Formats: sequence, C-alpha cells, structure tokens
Amino acid sequence: MLNRSKLYAVGLLLGVFTAGLVVGGAVSAAWGDRGAAESTARDRDRHPSYTDRLQQELDLTQDQRDSVERILAGYQSAMRELWTELRPRMDTIRTEVRSHIMSLLDDAQRGAYRARNARVDSIRAARDRNGRRGGSHDR
Repeated sequence: MLNRSKLYAVGLLLGVFTAGLVVGGAVSAAWGDRGAAESTARDRDRHPSYTDRLQQELDLTQDQRDSVERILAGYQSAMRELWTELRPRMDTIRTEVRSHIMSLLDDAQRGAYRARNARVDSIRAARDRNGRRGGSHDR
C-alpha cells in the first residue's frame, strides 16, 4: 500500500515527467535542425533532424526545406539562451526526482540506478561537449 510520502513521490515524478515532455517538445519544435555543419552523416542516419522529419512527413519542396532551415537557424541563439536559463532548474529537478526514486529502491536496485544515471550523465556530458545542449533538440 502506498503511504503519503510514496504517493507524493510518484505524483512529483509524474509531474516532472510531464513538464519534461512539454519543455522538451517545445525546445525540439522550436530549435529544430541546427544545420548539416554540426551533424555527421552517421548521426543523421541514426537520428533524422527536425527538418528531415518535416521533409518526410510533409514532402517539402527544396525551397520549403531551405526556408525551414533558415527559420530554425534564426531562432538558434534564442533557443540556446533559453536553454542556458532553464538548464540549472532542470538539473535541480532531475536531482530531486532521482533522490525520490532512490528512496523507493532496495540496495541492489540503487546500485543499478546509480549505474544507469552515470551512463545517462556521461552521454549528456559528451553531447554538451559537442555543442548539442538542450537535450534532443532535433530528434
């Protein structure tokens, strides 16, 4: 049976997850494709850019695609600025969520959860070092 603190933790987790989806979707939609100069062919094959997905879903003409890329490029600095402002808050929430989840786990699960978080953090750090801040903005 769920006690009050566990119910609170689950509610908090669901709220943060929902907020993450909303913010991530908005960032992804607005930031979109950062241009081919930052993407490798291998990365594009695994994860089509926002422009690539629009191309597939809407059958854009080349002129439309070029215009979409110009629009997205025009908002790139604004999105980068927004992410710079939001990132510390997101990091704080991420830490709180992890702490609450950790409190629900047994010792074996805690070890696996720490390892999982270390993997995720490593991927995020590598992405940030490569100039791809703001999560999966073009995925």
